[in-house]
Amino acid sequence: MNLIYVEDNPLDADLTRRRLSRQAPGMQLELVGTLEQARQRLIESAAPCDVLLIDMNLPDGNGLELVAQVRRRRPEITVLLLTGCGDEEVAVRALRGGADDYIIKDTRYLDTLAATIESARQRHRARPGARAAPLLRVLYADACTSDVERLRRHLRQQAPHIALDVADHGQDLLAALDRADGSMIDAVLIDSLLPGASTTELLHEIRSHRRLDLPVVIISGQGDEEAAAHTLRLGAHDYLVKRDLTLPRLLVSLESACLRVQLERQRQALAESEGRLRELASTIDDVVWLLDPVAQRLLYVSPAIDRIWGLSAAALQADWQVWLRRIHPEDRRRTLRDLRSAPADRDAGELRFRVVKPSGEVRHVQLRSFAVQDEHGRTVRHAGIAQDVTEQHLQEMRIQHMAYHDALTGLPNRSLVLDRLEQGLRMAGTHDRLLAVLFLDLDRFKTINDTLGHLAGDELLRQVARRLRQRLPPEVTLARLGGDEFLVLMEDLDDPAQAARLAEAIAGELDAPFLIGGQDLHVSASIGVSLYPRDGTDEQTLLRYADTALYKAKSAGRNTYRFFSPDMNAHAHERLRLENELRQAIERGELCLHYQPQIDCRGRLSGVEALLRWQHPRRGLVSPNEFIPMAEETGLIHVVGDWVLDEACQQVRRWQQLGHPELRVAVNLSVRQLQRRGLDQTVRSALRRSGLAPAHLELEITESSMMDDPLGTMALLHTLRGIGVQLSVDDFGTGYSSLSYLKRFPLQRLKIDRSFVDGIPDDGEDLAIVEAIVALARKLNLRIVAEGVETGAQRELLARLGCDEMQGFLLGRPMPACDLEALLARSPQAVGDPVSLDA
Repeated sequence: MNLIYVEDNPLDADLTRRRLSRQAPGMQLELVGTLEQARQRLIESAAPCDVLLIDMNLPDGNGLELVAQVRRRRPEITVLLLTGCGDEEVAVRALRGGADDYIIKDTRYLDTLAATIESARQRHRARPGARAAPLLRVLYADACTSDVERLRRHLRQQAPHIALDVADHGQDLLAALDRADGSMIDAVLIDSLLPGASTTELLHEIRSHRRLDLPVVIISGQGDEEAAAHTLRLGAHDYLVKRDLTLPRLLVSLESACLRVQLERQRQALAESEGRLRELASTIDDVVWLLDPVAQRLLYVSPAIDRIWGLSAAALQADWQVWLRRIHPEDRRRTLRDLRSAPADRDAGELRFRVVKPSGEVRHVQLRSFAVQDEHGRTVRHAGIAQDVTEQHLQEMRIQHMAYHDALTGLPNRSLVLDRLEQGLRMAGTHDRLLAVLFLDLDRFKTINDTLGHLAGDELLRQVARRLRQRLPPEVTLARLGGDEFLVLMEDLDDPAQAARLAEAIAGELDAPFLIGGQDLHVSASIGVSLYPRDGTDEQTLLRYADTALYKAKSAGRNTYRFFSPDMNAHAHERLRLENELRQAIERGELCLHYQPQIDCRGRLSGVEALLRWQHPRRGLVSPNEFIPMAEETGLIHVVGDWVLDEACQQVRRWQQLGHPELRVAVNLSVRQLQRRGLDQTVRSALRRSGLAPAHLELEITESSMMDDPLGTMALLHTLRGIGVQLSVDDFGTGYSSLSYLKRFPLQRLKIDRSFVDGIPDDGEDLAIVEAIVALARKLNLRIVAEGVETGAQRELLARLGCDEMQGFLLGRPMPACDLEALLARSPQAVGDPVSLDA
């Protein structure tokens, strides 16, 4: 299969080429970058092409322009439009312009591209001869150049199937009609202020002298009802006012006028020869019939009645109303009412209904009927056309489904579930019932996504959605809001315990593993629940409170559920206020660093650890345990972490310049900082700005964060070590680490956690752990730093065991930079009495 892809974005083009080569090796893809190149390749030559992929927006025009040209000259080619936005208007324009399908360029469209192309190709082959886009030729008479150019530009972009010829004078308009002789023009559009002839004169010339039945639409700048009525009596099909005119309104007017002329011509043809109608109708797919309204007798029905209704022409001749009994029971009463209310002497409006064939198959039908009148204006016949619009209906349903459902899981999306929540609240208020909103968030989904890739993450979301949908009752709404967030709407409750049981059932349903990529994955969920009317009476309040309860469930250890309570709301508001204040604290300079000394075995000051503090204007010094986790969760840790790194490097460099050239600073890195791309560049920038040598910067990483993604962490640490900075493991012994990984990490130090140091020398178990850590570090050629040293006995024992460095309240509390600078000024070389560090 030969494909041509018209795309000016090299990245999109390359991704598409590589993905198709894997999905469908038999598809040969050729790339062109502009509409002009595509025209030369396709329209100006007979080069082989089976499928044409066109991006909607290209440097030299709109993709719809090329669709219209291909449909007229190469109707055998399957055409698909690709667009960056998925709104319904774009879809309708694409399909109306002649495309077989359209594709939204979201994050997953490449996964199903090959299947979409093959499906469109099969549909195209199944409808031979029906793909040529109709060309509507309009003669536009207007002396205002700007109006003409504006309309021409809009048509080129949004309705390329309309070809526009222009006349700027009344005589030019008539001359164009003479040249065309009515055969090259489908409709005439006339501005009421056209110089050279009045609207009345032009209409009289067209209708009375030349007897042309072309559709004529008049545009007026300052129209009124009297002028409109007069114009319509003279033979115009429509009268439009410029100030109210929009392109869709104009298109509808032109197409409606053309349709009316077409029907009029058909009525004349019917009046001239019913035999000719039979001959013509027998060759088309639409049902055409002719009825005697006086005798209530069917005169003719085309053979297509069997394809759509499953009825023979003979059956209708025997009982012409039998077709009404095949209308779907849900549509029958409405359809009969509309048919009976239609005036007998005028054209009936357009009707849509479903037909049930004897086989049980349901077809969607669009019916138009009109009155055939004699030369005296008497209605002598009723004629009609019925079209099978099942495929068009399915396409409309597909567009509607895409607008209200999640593309990945097929579940209702945010728009649809909010609509259902609004309806549910109205029902609950009317009938005095309870309603529950459950927010569901998959635990540690990001780890799975980052480790196994987004395709595995997407498959996990699909399986979770499928399993929960099968488990939940039909009356319960399950929706995906985005990412790994789901919402469950439970209506008509008797007791809040029903919501609790549902939350437990959801958690239990996730206990079984999910098979993803050949391996079993275990996933749990945290759930927050809010209730109407106890917690709130409107959608936004219930959603916000369910989200607050979800956060509480995660804080409780995940894999659980929590109901909303007022205390949660107060805590959530306090947390939100603190988050906002933290953002402002960065800008206002309220953050500062304290430095805790690190002493070597000889009692000398070998380095300092930089510890973040927040000097709040009202609350005073805020504990890091209160705001650091929040900064990590909200992503502020990246901004805060960059500031800490810069400030620590610059401060230690200043101390080195004051006579302490060997001083080293240790800076802690969070898990979020390790996961962020470009950490090595951030470190390089901080060192470059401060002038600090890399060897005097030590980055501390917790044991648990190293094992969150050991392979990724190992690569990052090797990159950082290549810069020249030193690396240490903080809180060693409190987490779970693999010794096989530990020996491969490019580390220089292990820091013994204070929880083990606190128990020595009296606690034998703590002492054994400390001895084991020291022995392990020695075998791995790592220096050892003990944290939390608070007694002389601890210091002596740690020195005897071989600890290289220590820090703790005994040796010096964390202190502002100015206090440490004063200490350095008093003891420029060494520290004699450790307690003097607190002075």
